[in-house]
Order: sequence, then structure tokens, then C-alpha cells
Amino acid sequence: MLTLTSVVMSVLFSFMGAPFLRALSVTAKPKIFWSAGILLIAVLLLSGLTLASVYIGAIWMTLGLYNELEKRGTSWRIAGLVSLVAGIAFAAIAYSLTIRFLGAQNILSELLLPLQQTMNKAFPESPVEISTLKAYVPGIFSAMLFSSLAIGFILEAKVIRLFQIQQNRVASGLRWLEFRLPDVVIWISLFAALFSMISFDFAVLQKISLNIVIVSVVAFFFQGVVVTEFLTRAFRFGPVSKMILYILIVLQLAPALVLLGLVDYWVDFRKRIRKKLKANSN
Repeated sequence: MLTLTSVVMSVLFSFMGAPFLRALSVTAKPKIFWSAGILLIAVLLLSGLTLASVYIGAIWMTLGLYNELEKRGTSWRIAGLVSLVAGIAFAAIAYSLTIRFLGAQNILSELLLPLQQTMNKAFPESPVEISTLKAYVPGIFSAMLFSSLAIGFILEAKVIRLFQIQQNRVASGLRWLEFRLPDVVIWISLFAALFSMISFDFAVLQKISLNIVIVSVVAFFFQGVVVTEFLTRAFRFGPVSKMILYILIVLQLAPALVLLGLVDYWVDFRKRIRKKLKANSN
């Protein structure tokens, strides 16, 4: 049942199906997980849904490989990096093969057209070309894969409880409320932001920097989500209060969470709150 639900959610709701895939990867046998992924990709390809097959295949690869590495005791930082790189590599290879053998050269341009039209309506004084948007596809795609990992971790336990499945915890596994970006990610992100704002002749470096910034913004957002969830639990927010808070985050406060995630590197809100709560209990 979980396998079928994972397939349906992945097709209908993009990376929002990640919690079901994550739950499937940690509870099902590897043969079942990978066989379901291969079958789904084949069906999508035969149905003419080329980009969907590439995208869902990349998410399947990312979550599946992360789980395989996690089971072998690999630290979550290394497992996360390797699985993200593997997901991106899968997408690049699969997309190249579909262009070569299926003649889908214009499919990416067609996909980006609605985004171009939306941006040009919002900023008519600075029209954007499709070729410009294509330069930032790697960053956007990487950010979406990162989001699939993050959402998978955040909602994994709820899916497992929903399907009443037993889960074997891995000692090296990440407890998502402890998620904190490594120091090197912070500094790479800050330098990338600096290079993306400076105008110079080396355009390639500026494009690479902007792609890094796109991924970094998403990463800081999820670190902000983790800090926010920790705060709501520490100060015992009720279900209604939490629901209102997260609705505000989705509608208006997303930029504030990005800033919160960045500032957490220097402030370490969770450490400070733990100390305060411990002091109060004494």
C-alpha cells in the first residue's frame, strides 16, 4: 500500500511526495523500492512524460541512495552531499539521453516559458530571456532535490505512523530537529552571494554563484523551519497556534525564516534555549 501511495504522490505532487518515498525507502526492502522506481520511470517515459520521468527519477535516486548510505553508517552530511550529487547526475544523464534518442530538444524551453512570462509581467522593465533562465536550472533543480530530502525527513515519522509500519532507527541517522548546516556551507554561500552581486567580466563565475545562492536560500529556509519547530516544542505551542504560525510562514514569513536559518549559525538558538530551560528547571 505504501509503495502504491508513494508512486501516486510522486506523480501528482512532485517533491511533496518525498515523505512517502522516504518512508518507503526506510521500511521496504531495497528490491521493492528500486523496482518500483524503475517501473514508474519506464511508464512515464512510455507515456511521453519525459521531464516528469527525469525529475521523479532524480528524487527517487536521491532519497534511495541516502537511505542506502545511512544504513551503512555514513554520516548524514556525507550521505546528503553524495545523494544530491547522484540525483543531479542522474537527471543530467537521463535528460541528455532523452534529447538524443527521443528528440525532445525544446521541452525545457516549453517548461520554462510560463516562468518567463510570469517574471516578465512582474518585472516588465527587466525582461528575462529563456536562455537566461536555463543558466539557473541547475540551482533550481538542486534546490528542489534538497527540498525533497528536507520534507522527507520532516514528515517521514507522520507517514510511518499513518501506515502503522515498524521502523528500525539507524544510529548514524539524522534527527531532523538537530539539523544544522556545516560551517563550510555557510561560508561558501556568503562568498557566492558576494560574487553574485559584483559586476565583473567573468560572467561564468557570477552564474555559478547565483546557482549556489538559489540552493543556499532553500537550505537556510529549512534550517529556519527546524529552529521554528524547536521553539514551538520548547515553549509548548498548541496545535492551533502552530497551524497559524506555519500558515503565516507560507504566506508571508518565508524570507524571515531564511534570515533566521542564516543567523542561527552565529547565535545557535537551540543551544541557548536548552540552556535557558535547564536553568529554569533547576
